[in-house]
Amino acid sequence: MDIVLGIFVLAGIVAAVMAFLDSGLPWRGGPPPGEAGIRAAVPTFRVVALGLPGSGKTLLLASMYNELQTPSRQSYYLSAAEGDVARLTGWFAQMADTTRADQWPRGTFTSETRHFSFGVRARAGDTVHEVLRLDLLEYAGELLTDAAETDSGRRTELFDQVRSAHALLGIIDGGRIRQHLDGDPQGWTELHRTLNILVPHLIGASCPVSFVVTKWDLLAHLHQDENTRLALVRDLLMSNEHFRTLVRLHSDRRVVRLIPVSAVGPGFASVDASGHVVKNRSAQARPAYVDVPLSAVVPDLFDQAEMGLDATLRAALREEARHHLWRAPLERLRTAAMLTFQTSGRALLHALGSPAAAVAGDVLMGMFLDSRAMIAGLGRPGAGAQAGEAERRIDEFVRVRRQVLQDMRAKPAMLEGRLPSSRLPER
Repeated sequence: MDIVLGIFVLAGIVAAVMAFLDSGLPWRGGPPPGEAGIRAAVPTFRVVALGLPGSGKTLLLASMYNELQTPSRQSYYLSAAEGDVARLTGWFAQMADTTRADQWPRGTFTSETRHFSFGVRARAGDTVHEVLRLDLLEYAGELLTDAAETDSGRRTELFDQVRSAHALLGIIDGGRIRQHLDGDPQGWTELHRTLNILVPHLIGASCPVSFVVTKWDLLAHLHQDENTRLALVRDLLMSNEHFRTLVRLHSDRRVVRLIPVSAVGPGFASVDASGHVVKNRSAQARPAYVDVPLSAVVPDLFDQAEMGLDATLRAALREEARHHLWRAPLERLRTAAMLTFQTSGRALLHALGSPAAAVAGDVLMGMFLDSRAMIAGLGRPGAGAQAGEAERRIDEFVRVRRQVLQDMRAKPAMLEGRLPSSRLPER
């Protein structure tokens, strides 16, 4: 269910629940109203990954899922369809197998578009809640470069997906950076070719953009300090006029990140005399930062939406967030829905890129208000001993969702704290 459909479905549920509660009648049959609302309050955020052939999109996907498939480092984890789990875990196993030094998972074929739908889930007691979904589209790099695809319907589909995305990932091959720094002119040529192809697709979009530098482990020799190393890479990218223009035009009112990732981690692979990347037999895969790009999607979308509002509207939403936490669970559903009719709520929905200007209920508005209160460090009591079953269910779901949003925000915040050069321009 996409965000717009979820909004209208939940709007009807909220109206029905409120009308029923006002009637004073006992609830009979079917799931309790709180549970019905919870099932509907699962928005989907669309992410599009663009990168040229060999840039490392497949390894990034496999390693990202491997890191986030269990809640070992955060409250949430990713679920996926059985077939997708088999593919992703198979790719990671092939990548991590050092007995075959030169064998890596294959990239995306020209005719292939990979679509993964991840559920973001967290557990509260014996109950697992799905808080949101992340739909990831990975397009074959040749679709951006093959002249034969210029008039194809697949390229039109790609452009449509880019325009409607909630987040864009521009994949930059760190191997090309290494190649250039090693003195091979082909590396410089391919790096600029990558940027000249990616930037025109990204500069017209209105959603947050993350440039993801893959194969970060191959650049460890640049400097022992990791942020100095990333600053060197940033300056190299900024030497490209188109990349520099995108950062200059969008950094004031748009989130633009530079995220270094290693699907395998330090010391796992090296470049041989012929320029091929080969695995070191005694190494073990220890991925680095691969959990950041997807974890940053929702926090960046909310931050960028707030950046687009004037000071008066931002203050109004922050004040609403403060009051929102102290309301009873069902009252939060009601007031979040009502807020979308107010000036600040309508402006927020517009900034989020949602065409639904009517009622957002607890889908987007509730998530946004919880995230703002979380940033401000505001606490909130539980549902209370007198709360009914519906209120307790909603309260549990909101508490789980709030923790997920907090843990998601912590990932890019940790990266920025460790590597200030990851936010463009550096602050």
